[in-house]
Amino acid sequence: MENNRLFRMLLLLLEKKKATAPELARLFEISVRTVYRDIDRLSAAGIPVYTTTGKHGGIHLMDNFVMDKSLLSEDDQNEILLGLYSVSAIPHLNTAHMLKRLTALFDHKLDWIEFDFSPWGSIPLQERELFNQVKQAIFTNQWITFHYVNSDGERSVPTVEPLKLLFKNSTWYFKGYIHDEHDRNEFQTFKMKRITQLKFLPRVSKNSMNIGTMANEAHVSINQTALVLSFSNSIAYRVYDFFEPSRVEKEPDGRLRVALELNEGEWLYSFLMSFGSDLTVVKPPHIGQELLRRHIKAVEHLQQVVNNGVKNE
Repeated sequence: MENNRLFRMLLLLLEKKKATAPELARLFEISVRTVYRDIDRLSAAGIPVYTTTGKHGGIHLMDNFVMDKSLLSEDDQNEILLGLYSVSAIPHLNTAHMLKRLTALFDHKLDWIEFDFSPWGSIPLQERELFNQVKQAIFTNQWITFHYVNSDGERSVPTVEPLKLLFKNSTWYFKGYIHDEHDRNEFQTFKMKRITQLKFLPRVSKNSMNIGTMANEAHVSINQTALVLSFSNSIAYRVYDFFEPSRVEKEPDGRLRVALELNEGEWLYSFLMSFGSDLTVVKPPHIGQELLRRHIKAVEHLQQVVNNGVKNE
């Protein structure tokens, strides 16, 4: 069976350490093209298999990869299947066929857990198309340009060399370099939902920096503000939803105190305003003052709407 072939191919690579695609094609009576598809499936399942070219090239397993060739225990099978199911549940990643093939290697499926990372309702077709376009740009080393709105509401049309997709907090992002006319580079993270009018550019990527190094750069946050927040105990469920329990300290009066650092911007103020009167900003003072200004402005706007409604009756 085709499903068993993947497992047999893995065992052969464990035994021989290296094989050529024609050799595997003859052994399993399949085409060379099918061999490479099988290798892609093994790689997607987390098996560290790779190919090299040249006189001594072939299909290899990483030297430090070791697997017991005896039958996997039920716990081992559950752990492997759990990883496969979690990957298949992420929106836009079409791995259902992979899951079906590889779970056939085992005698059972997981019936004690269910994954659903998608939002309520259907995923917008436009967002799905954007995901596939960015993925294609990364695979083909192409630059892209698009219309973008950042968290402060500022609009721009950047030219970007995308390098890495990121799934975080139920939302897709991608990381890449912004290029300008002076050939200056700036590493930045973009939220997929804020992108429109994406276009491919006929220019090949020339960046040779290590992606691991760039990923570390992306975690260096700028303009972070140290916050101390105090929440009413009546919304404790929201506090523990948004913040790590280790950051939440219960005060003598029952309120919940949270200390953390966040980037100051439109997103931060919108987030804090969503807690209404259940939030007190302990520090810094300017954050509390800005929240007060925004709340007053919102009240004035609502009052104007109500007054206009009364006049029109």
